[in-house]
Amino acid sequence: MEITPGLGIAEIGKILVDKNVISNAFYFDLYAKSSGLGSRFKPGNYIFSENMKYGEVVKILAEGPRKKKIYKIVIPEGFTVEQIAERLDKNTPINGGEFKRLALDIRGLGALNYYFLKDNQAGSLEGYLFPKTYSFLEEKTAEEVLRIMLDQFDEEIGKFDFGYAKEKGMSIHEIITIASLIEKEVSIPAEREVVAAVIYNRLKKGMSLQMCATVQYVLPERKQHLSNEDLKIDSPYNTYIYRGLPPGPICNPGSTSIRAALNPASVDYLYYVLTGSDGSHTFTNSYDEFIKAKKDAKNGQ
Repeated sequence: MEITPGLGIAEIGKILVDKNVISNAFYFDLYAKSSGLGSRFKPGNYIFSENMKYGEVVKILAEGPRKKKIYKIVIPEGFTVEQIAERLDKNTPINGGEFKRLALDIRGLGALNYYFLKDNQAGSLEGYLFPKTYSFLEEKTAEEVLRIMLDQFDEEIGKFDFGYAKEKGMSIHEIITIASLIEKEVSIPAEREVVAAVIYNRLKKGMSLQMCATVQYVLPERKQHLSNEDLKIDSPYNTYIYRGLPPGPICNPGSTSIRAALNPASVDYLYYVLTGSDGSHTFTNSYDEFIKAKKDAKNGQ
């Protein structure tokens, strides 16, 4: 925020309240005057956090704006924790290894009082690091950046209608897991809701999801084509050998995939196969038609 020359303490207090830096302009005014620092406030550009203590804000304003480097980092939809860690490590002072360690084993983070994590039994923050462009100061730690991303998820998740999920008795964790599958399986935006329907239809029938993206998640490196041996990897994330949803998300999905998971298409499809060079799929509820489409795609038809 910018403090322009000539602003009084009361005016500054109102701006701080509007920015959620403090909660009460009146008490800020009292503190600034009683501390004797209010008369020393200096104009300039400042960066504050939300919900700061009055003493911290008053001290910063009295000392004047500091020249600190701000890092901007873009987290695309579908990035995994590992990919986020690599990008942070390469482009910011954040230790990517520490970020990854904390994100994949939340026991090292202490108390995480986020309602959306209560059903998360995976022990990982995969899926909850909301994709967007973040800006943070150079002195931020890996843990602080993680909490910034969780706060963003907290803000974004409140924008969705979870009526469908409640109707189905599904938790936020299950919805985000499904959204992550959609994010990794779909290239064509119009197919997101259709793939969501396939997932729900297969779950309802007790069928294995058999999604390659879940196998790719546990491989040391992503492959262009999975082998038969890859499909036999013994991991709860391998939806070829374990029925139901994987233990948790396989990436950090964006808004469109979350919305698709909450609004599946009204279709009875059970299968789909990649057939288009643009990433499009052929959908069917017939196994025989699925096999035919698969063979046709392999033969370039």
